[in-house]
Parts: sequence; C-alpha cells; structure tokens
Amino acid sequence: MKKLAGVMVVLCLMMFAVTCNAETETQDTEKKVHKKEMHEKFKADRRRKLLKALALDKETSAKLVAVMDSYDTKRHDAMKSMKDNIKGLREAVNNKKADAIKDLLGKIEESHNAVKATMESEKTEIKGILSEEQQAKFILFMADFHKQSRKLMPEKHGHEKAQD
Repeated sequence: MKKLAGVMVVLCLMMFAVTCNAETETQDTEKKVHKKEMHEKFKADRRRKLLKALALDKETSAKLVAVMDSYDTKRHDAMKSMKDNIKGLREAVNNKKADAIKDLLGKIEESHNAVKATMESEKTEIKGILSEEQQAKFILFMADFHKQSRKLMPEKHGHEKAQD
C-alpha cells in the first residue's frame, strides 16, 4: 500500500511538473510573440513618422523603406548573436571555462563589428538616396525619435513588470 501511495505521489508530482513546464513554455511563447508584435508596431510607427517628416515622393520613400528594412534585419541578427554570446559568456565565466571565454569574447567582438559595419553601410546607402537637406531632417528625426523612445522605455518596462 505504501508503494502504491509513493508511486501515486511521484506520478502526481510528475504531472504537476509537466503542467507547470507547459504553462511556462506557453507564457514564454506568448511573451516572444508580444515582443515581436510590439517591435513591428514600433518599426511601422517610426517609418510612418519618418516618411511624414521627410515628405518624400513615393519612389524615394520606397527606396528608403527597403534600405531601412534590410538593415534593420541585418542589425537585429548581429545584435541577437551578440546577446546570445554574452549569455554564453556569463555561463563560461561562472563555470571558469577559459577556452570558452576566449572564444566567446572573439565572437562578441565580431558581432559588435558587424553591427557597426551594418550601421555604416546603411548610412552610406541612405546618403545615396536622400538630398543633403533630407539627410539633415533624417538625422534630426532619428535623434528625436530615439530620445522619445528612451523616455517611454522605463514606462513600458514598469508597466510590463506590474502585469507579471
């Protein structure tokens, strides 16, 4: 009887663990989807406001949007790689794995250089699309937009934490 009770307890614990894990995975997936949706809304809002501020014709707008979308993707990939490598570096430091630390430091530097190169290439392509006055408006818009975004971030993060 005690064996049966023990087996039942173990089975109940296993079912509880599986259920909790499934709920956690569902919540993680929902958070990732929500973050992606928010990022897409952010990009669309930035694009809409930028095009309005620059008052570009359709052809120039299409070229600019294509360049920005292309480089957003490249920059995102490089930054994700850097973030993943930093996570690995944290684990390597905690586990005192010197070889892994050296390897990850190199990968982080490569990712950082890729981000910088992407930004320089994007700037060069944008210069080829926009007039000098439009370039000036572009820079001013981006500076103001980033400033506003940084002000909103603590509010959004505070709001998200309050919901958790």
